[in-house]
Amino acid sequence: MKVKAEPTANAALTELAREFVGSAEMPRPAAPSAGSGLELALSDLISDANGEVVLFNDSGFRTLALSTEQTVVADGQAKAHVTASGEDVSGFNFVTFDNGVTLYFQDGLDVILT
Repeated sequence: MKVKAEPTANAALTELAREFVGSAEMPRPAAPSAGSGLELALSDLISDANGEVVLFNDSGFRTLALSTEQTVVADGQAKAHVTASGEDVSGFNFVTFDNGVTLYFQDGLDVILT
């Protein structure tokens, strides 16, 4: 007696996809390179109770384009400071906007306002 195992859901989906696209290899999207940039809108960032946002650059991006209509009212390097959310941003670069948001980021990340 022969036993035929039913294909798993993943195997069945894989087989269906192969039938749909044929045997051609599916292209994979390219991963961003470490030198690539990232673009965000200031309005998309969520600040803490004091209007502070901290960016940690674990991604290796060198550039962040930040789109905003807000005006920069201050920038520089933070002295000893801990945010309301408990992040120690001492020595981080910062930019403060006229809407009260302060963005902290580490050296090695260039922030370009657009």
